[in-house]
Amino acid sequence: MPTRGALSLAGVLLSIAPAFAGSAWDDIRPSAFGARTIEDGAAFIAFQAPYRAEDQRTVPLSAEAAFKDGRKIKSITFIIDENPMPVAAAFRFADQRDRAALSIDIRLDHASPVRVVVEADNGALYMIEKFVKASGAGVCAAPPAGDPAVAAATMGQMQLTDLTGPDAGATRFHRSAQLDIRHPQLTGMQMNQITMLYTPMRFVNSVEVRQGDETIFTLEGSMTLSENPRIAFDYKVNGASVIAVRTKDTNDTVWSKEFPVGSSS
Repeated sequence: MPTRGALSLAGVLLSIAPAFAGSAWDDIRPSAFGARTIEDGAAFIAFQAPYRAEDQRTVPLSAEAAFKDGRKIKSITFIIDENPMPVAAAFRFADQRDRAALSIDIRLDHASPVRVVVEADNGALYMIEKFVKASGAGVCAAPPAGDPAVAAATMGQMQLTDLTGPDAGATRFHRSAQLDIRHPQLTGMQMNQITMLYTPMRFVNSVEVRQGDETIFTLEGSMTLSENPRIAFDYKVNGASVIAVRTKDTNDTVWSKEFPVGSSS
């Protein structure tokens, strides 16, 4: 589970209101990281983001971080400067791996710098930044897609898909998977067109993924994660037979499910 310190950091990040274009990072940085130095992460991070969002409701971001000097990865955080909640997801690694690959889908309220910040186990911070263009604004206030009754009935359903490639060595010792969580990710900014009232905020704010007794990662999420969040990740096989996922949202509703390691279900 996320530590008290981790939760307090997320609270600081998620409380930051949107700022004028070009100035949001000036507020986010000291609130999130204080006076700590953040270095250029080009030598350690590969960050993929689209030049322009094809669908602002579901924008894919991916990052792969690796240290070759013995240091381990403590956390990886995705930040969207101009979103109402700038921090999309903060991942933390209990085993402090030297390499990690992640991919998520986010909402992009309007054109914005997007960032990934990697923290090493010695406290050093590294960042890569890209700018994602968008054709419109206000997607965080757009109503959820699909039937609300179906969304409510299927909320919390989870599916794990094995993404491991055909290489035999990778299949045996190193795997990739994608976790899909059914959740409308309500922003609190969406108006019910019948009642003309705003739908209360409700989003996934905690995910824990374990392989046997070992934590693969914990995630602190926000409404910036897209509707029906997608989380792709890699992990090292440790001999356990199941991957256990525990998801919680801001209503303190908890869903848990176990998946056989290496299978899709």
